[in-house]
Amino acid sequence: MFNSLVELLDDEGILAKFPFDSTVCEEATYRNINEKLVEEFLTHRAIKRKVEIPKTPIRDFLAKTIKVVLEVDGVLKPTNTAILFFCDCPQEFISQSSIKVARYRGDTRIEFIDSQELAGPFYEILDDVERFFKRNTRLASKIVEFKRVDIPEYPFEPIREAVVNAMAHRDYLRIGSNIQVDIFDDRVEITSPGGLLPGLDIKNLEGVHETRNKEICKIFHETKDMERYGTGVAKMKNGMEEHGLKPPIFSQPGDFFRVSFHGPGERILDLVSNIPKERQIDLKELGLNERQIDALRFMLNEKERISTKGYCQRFKVSRNTAYLDLSELVDKNMIIPQGRGRSLYYIAK
Repeated sequence: MFNSLVELLDDEGILAKFPFDSTVCEEATYRNINEKLVEEFLTHRAIKRKVEIPKTPIRDFLAKTIKVVLEVDGVLKPTNTAILFFCDCPQEFISQSSIKVARYRGDTRIEFIDSQELAGPFYEILDDVERFFKRNTRLASKIVEFKRVDIPEYPFEPIREAVVNAMAHRDYLRIGSNIQVDIFDDRVEITSPGGLLPGLDIKNLEGVHETRNKEICKIFHETKDMERYGTGVAKMKNGMEEHGLKPPIFSQPGDFFRVSFHGPGERILDLVSNIPKERQIDLKELGLNERQIDALRFMLNEKERISTKGYCQRFKVSRNTAYLDLSELVDKNMIIPQGRGRSLYYIAK
């Protein structure tokens, strides 16, 4: 019934006059706005845009600057955009604004390993997506020359870009549908309700910016989480390619829009040359000697474990020297002791 009504209103051109994101949220009042969330937003905005935090009252900023609070019959009322960003629990008013995240076993949607429905204001949801994503994707390590390199299965920035785009461009009139972030053994899919707007070509999205939700986009623009020039597709492609992975694939399954990111599979250690410096630890600068670096290389690259006796034999050193070397690696959080007594051995962390 609802969908039929939406289609009728859309055909009549009524919905176009009252976009979802600029419409007042009738059930909410200004008291549903948490001004601490606005303060956090202003701080984030100031850092990203290199501007001063406005000294105007928060109400004035919301009503006069970004215009997400409107005066209705002499009373300030939040728009749907204000609720999505600055309400503690937007889902009380806009249930479809939560994001469903899942990690599946294998490459099909049959068996869950982990799943959640993420609720809260938009910036909080983005942080929760990142935590879930990093918990459910691999981080490999390898010793290359004298450096320990931590290698994430996927770069997170292109994933985040796709989630932000889904939040900004989805069709919020699809009340029964949520954005989904699905992680499989071989890929990640971000699916959002609502296909492309008329006139857009899925094969030629780069550099094109068109949206259903201009007010939501405006807030993301304020913190530079979105650009105004349709650069999101290029950022996703570049981020994946710089990590040594294939560019994302865009598709429209039914009335949904999907971005698919394909991972490295068993080739994860081949991504080493593309890892940024912040994920590299210079072991010599850390004060490790060549024996310790070689032991780490043995444990990490060859997936082996080592005992004190094995260390003595490998490097032809005394038991006391082996104990000191291995203890330092434990203290520097590089290896983990397992077992006890004569059964004690060490594995790379």
